[in-house]
Amino acid sequence: MSRMVLDRRNLSLEYATDCLIVRGGDDSPRSFPLTQLDQLICMHNVHLTTQLMGQLLKRGIDFVVVNQRHVDHGFSMFADHQKHAQRRCLQYEWQQQLEKRFDLAVSIIIHKLNISQRICRRLKVQKAMIEPFHRAIDSLTSLSDEQALRGVEGSAQRQMFMIWRDMLPTKIGFAKRLRRPPPDPVNAVLSLSYTMVYHESVRQLKICGLDPQLGFYHRLTSGRDSLACDIMEPLRPQIEHWVVAMFSEHVLNLRHFSKKNGACLMGKEGRARFYELYAEQLPQFQRPLKTQARWLSRKLDGDVNA
Repeated sequence: MSRMVLDRRNLSLEYATDCLIVRGGDDSPRSFPLTQLDQLICMHNVHLTTQLMGQLLKRGIDFVVVNQRHVDHGFSMFADHQKHAQRRCLQYEWQQQLEKRFDLAVSIIIHKLNISQRICRRLKVQKAMIEPFHRAIDSLTSLSDEQALRGVEGSAQRQMFMIWRDMLPTKIGFAKRLRRPPPDPVNAVLSLSYTMVYHESVRQLKICGLDPQLGFYHRLTSGRDSLACDIMEPLRPQIEHWVVAMFSEHVLNLRHFSKKNGACLMGKEGRARFYELYAEQLPQFQRPLKTQARWLSRKLDGDVNA
């Protein structure tokens, strides 16, 4: 995929003769062929024409806006690569039936916990720290309540963050997961990483003809594509491991961040490094998202072997 990240404020984006035209300040306009573009990501406020928006949709080019300070203010515009009305009808039906959605939700969380265990073993985490994941998986077989399932998953996730905390340099200041605003560099990069993968999750679901808004574990909520959150849930331990490794290996450090009004913000140099590394890592994230989306589509299509 050819991806363009625009990390400057108040750019103007236009369309002219099969090209994206980028204007900013006193700089000369820059031209980029749309035939070479699959995804356009904007990190700050931009001005764009309706003609360009139409061309992005027509050509199947994803348009993503990421807001680092207020994650829920970001949005994405994906072209519908496939339209499977029958599959979506089944999805609407299933997410309203407790038994069907609960079975799928349990499968998603078991998969996440298994991945958490595998990563911890690979990192040679103490057995006592891994045991809560094993107990959580065992407890899921007897659950029939969605709230209890969320409680088990939430407890396991907090355990995972304790493990990451112990692996990180103390001076980074990571104590626990806090989002709004992120108080330290790790929380800031976790939020941005989750957001980027979330948009890719939406994309993979649309490719499979699924409605990203209607989830099974995450319920319908305004401003959130709940099914996208569902299929990225098993990927979270891998995302977290990637983020922790960047700090443990000093690829990112305190000089890449600043504090403003209690929020930890990543500076321009840090963002440039992050996007470079994210582009390298993205295929490792895309594969499981694609697998999850296809698995779910097969379930909905009635494949007994899915």
